[in-house]
Amino acid sequence: MAKLNHSKKTLNNENFEAELQDRVNQAISKISGKSSIIESAISYALVNPGKRVRPLLVYLAADAIGLDLEKVDSLAVASEVIHTYSLVHDDLPCMDDDDLRRGQPTLHKKFTEAHAVLAGDAMQSLAMDLIVNDQNISADQKVKIISFLAKTIGYEGMILGQAYDIEFEDKSVSKDEIIEMNQLKTGMLLEFCIRAPLLLINSRDDNWERLASSVGISFQLIDDLLDLQASEESLGKATRKDIELDKKNFPLTFGIDETQREIEIYENIAIDSLTNLGLNNHPISKYVTELFRRKI
Repeated sequence: MAKLNHSKKTLNNENFEAELQDRVNQAISKISGKSSIIESAISYALVNPGKRVRPLLVYLAADAIGLDLEKVDSLAVASEVIHTYSLVHDDLPCMDDDDLRRGQPTLHKKFTEAHAVLAGDAMQSLAMDLIVNDQNISADQKVKIISFLAKTIGYEGMILGQAYDIEFEDKSVSKDEIIEMNQLKTGMLLEFCIRAPLLLINSRDDNWERLASSVGISFQLIDDLLDLQASEESLGKATRKDIELDKKNFPLTFGIDETQREIEIYENIAIDSLTNLGLNNHPISKYVTELFRRKI
């Protein structure tokens, strides 16, 4: 697969979402080859367009702290590669057994179950390789970023959250357990996207961390609500699967009203954090608000 080709570019505040979507899609098209069956499978999964939420958060956070977008191209694309791998494995028959993703047949339906497993495995290493070969960040920065990403998606992060998702099918769970599951399986990668650019300037800030955490945890809560309320056509994937699988998500366990109240708590934390950071007029504020308000 080809390496990323960087070109210096700054964020266009007037049309940032379309601009960043295009930036991500162009980068993905350059790394998606078809010289082997595995590359074809990876390309099928990556090129099939999603919302690209994670790379957009990387770019928006970077712009908000004054970084050129080229400094985080590899981080942005790597986050989408990792997210796509997680969807490929989540859709497998041994997991959620889904036939539809982003409006298209899931990878194991288009190819085979074995190819889906291998393509997902390959996407993990591909994400790391993109960062390792990035000429725009230093070796020390690469070590910090890769270490952060590995912890985010590993046995104490996203993988553990997925394990809880399976384990909880057969037991009663508390509110805190569901929130922890959401934070691990979905929230941590979103948190990585918002916090990773700060590692490039050796900065930590409580407001950024509160913003990242509130966006990360609430994202799954909102997705679970949409799963109950939206159609298969509007979401591009099967809906109400959590009911069939006896998943212990928040709205199924505690109800829609309580879920909406929980989301509102996290939205207020996010807005407060953005205000404290002086970012109310930055595109990241508009985008975060849209994430909390997204509808069917």
